[in-house]
Amino acid sequence: MNKGLVFKFSFTMALMLVLLGQQANAEQSTALTDVNQPLPKAVYDAFKSIRNDPDPEQLVQHSHYWVSNESAHYVWHPLIKDLGGALMGVGADQIYLLAGWSRPIVIIPLDFDREIARLHYAYGAALMTAKTPKEFIAMWSKGKEAEFLAAIQTHFASDADAISKAYQRGRKSVHGRLRRVAKKYKELGIPTFLTTQADYEYIQTMWKNQRVFPVCGDLTADRAVLDLAKALNQTGIKLQIYYPSNAEHYFPYDAKYRRNMLALPFGDTGVVLRTRQMGFLGLAEEGDYHYNIQSGANFHYWLKNTRIPDQYRMLRQRTKTDTPGLSVMDKEPSPAKKPPEIAEMPE
Repeated sequence: MNKGLVFKFSFTMALMLVLLGQQANAEQSTALTDVNQPLPKAVYDAFKSIRNDPDPEQLVQHSHYWVSNESAHYVWHPLIKDLGGALMGVGADQIYLLAGWSRPIVIIPLDFDREIARLHYAYGAALMTAKTPKEFIAMWSKGKEAEFLAAIQTHFASDADAISKAYQRGRKSVHGRLRRVAKKYKELGIPTFLTTQADYEYIQTMWKNQRVFPVCGDLTADRAVLDLAKALNQTGIKLQIYYPSNAEHYFPYDAKYRRNMLALPFGDTGVVLRTRQMGFLGLAEEGDYHYNIQSGANFHYWLKNTRIPDQYRMLRQRTKTDTPGLSVMDKEPSPAKKPPEIAEMPE
């Protein structure tokens, strides 16, 4: 065969393979970021493999937090709009409030109370059943219990008993909370998944396409957070929102918490959203919380370079804003002479 023809044929085949590879990569990228499609199997498997941490010896105030007791998440609304990426947060209903605004491509509700993780699956069953926000809220009413239990059985048959028990224990509190939040945000004129069809359908689609991964996780333990970091790094998805709520109130910035947080790959625009119920910080509403936002990069700087012992002392150096009850953590202090202790990775 003519050498020129052989070269031309080989070059053409190589070019075709490159183009096919580029097309496959483009399709993979689209499937990853388009929430109207299921996640690619390798990505789904990475997040599904996140392990639960052991149950805590006791719960905070010996209570299940079926609903959020924070009332002013709206102060964050303009700051997190369309951030995308991954959202990892503590709590229940407020996770979907934040997700409706930020439009993540994966949601990881992470709470050390196993019952709250199960409650998220109840949310998923209701979201995949109800067609509108109004129907979704109504599903939590006493009169819809049979329909709700049937939805749990339909969507999560393998763990239906445990999910159903969590739903039944939290149902009344959740129904009241959802009604209050919907009423409040309608009055504020701020869209939410409870008041706006587009936001609702976004969260609904996330569940239908298996992009929500509830985890029983301890922010200071050795499994869940580190497994999440591994999944994010494997898939190339950046963490855009880390929402610990007020959990940092209950533990110091110790070696394990620093290790876990530093393992998380924040995006360039990724943020930490936290709350603290201390009056001197400035509360958003009477009897409510103070709300703080911090870039992921700034959070990492504090944890890696300073010996700040806890959230309380860090927040004392916050920057106030014109919005009542909202501050920004943007100060970059000088590194400590002696670096902080950061725990080693578990085997």
